[in-house]
Amino acid sequence: MAVLFRKITINGDWTFAVRSLEEMGRKSAVSIYVRSFKFNLDFLIDENDHPPPEELIYMLSTFLSSAKRLQKLWLVIPGLYTEAFASHFQNVKLVLPDIRTLVVGPYCHFAVSVCPNVRTISVNGHAWRKKRRFEISLPNRCRALLNAARNAPKLLHLVIHEWYVVETLEDVLEAVPGIRNLSLGGEQYEDKLPDLLTVMSRFTNLQYLALDDAIHIKLGDQPTTPGGTLKPGLHCKADYDLPEAGSQYIDPSYCKIVEMVTRACKCLKVIRLGTSARAEIKRHSDGRFVEVAWYFDENHDIVDYP
Repeated sequence: MAVLFRKITINGDWTFAVRSLEEMGRKSAVSIYVRSFKFNLDFLIDENDHPPPEELIYMLSTFLSSAKRLQKLWLVIPGLYTEAFASHFQNVKLVLPDIRTLVVGPYCHFAVSVCPNVRTISVNGHAWRKKRRFEISLPNRCRALLNAARNAPKLLHLVIHEWYVVETLEDVLEAVPGIRNLSLGGEQYEDKLPDLLTVMSRFTNLQYLALDDAIHIKLGDQPTTPGGTLKPGLHCKADYDLPEAGSQYIDPSYCKIVEMVTRACKCLKVIRLGTSARAEIKRHSDGRFVEVAWYFDENHDIVDYP
């Protein structure tokens, strides 16, 4: 029984969500044993749609408050109606002290305030900048999430998707200066890497950095190191001469990116580039850079998603 209800997922529309929560309310074991809850109502809104039923919001907050062992929460709601959920959560003073991992869709940043001990916040690929609310497309809308993250004192891991410019990184730095793991994905890096590194170098606790769309990063006037092939675990020395033998291809720009980022971010231990390339940085005891060991894997998320 405990294993059966450890992970619960609700995908669908308002009606399906109401029915699911009603059914869950009739089974006390659900709230007792659930550890991971995914409330994913990521459906398209059209002119014939209607707001969420009032009982749905009440039922959701009631279930969440009763799930005393809940550690992971995934909350995705159509952006047009998130304020109704936010207002209700505030009115009932909902607090989820045991949540450690929080995955939020666009405009669901209000959930951060009810999870005071959250360690990980992720948008899990939801491109906030592409979403519309009240028919207005807003730039840098992750700023709302970052503002909420200011009040998450135990936050260690952050995954966001945005246009990457110096201003965006400045917002991240101001909101979560002590972040340990940072994952950036967003299809476009508008500013050149040397400019981004002027901000990135000020993340004094950063140990893990993921650049999902690294192939699009602009290196500026820096020369690009020739690409090559590597077998998992083979090393790329400080001079970045790549061995010819191997089965995995390293993009010509990747070694240069790692070199530049590593020298700027003194505490960095791991850099992930693209979909599978992972560079582990080796340093002397005094922090000086020695070499990079490259590995290739597909399961590289810093978040154990619900």
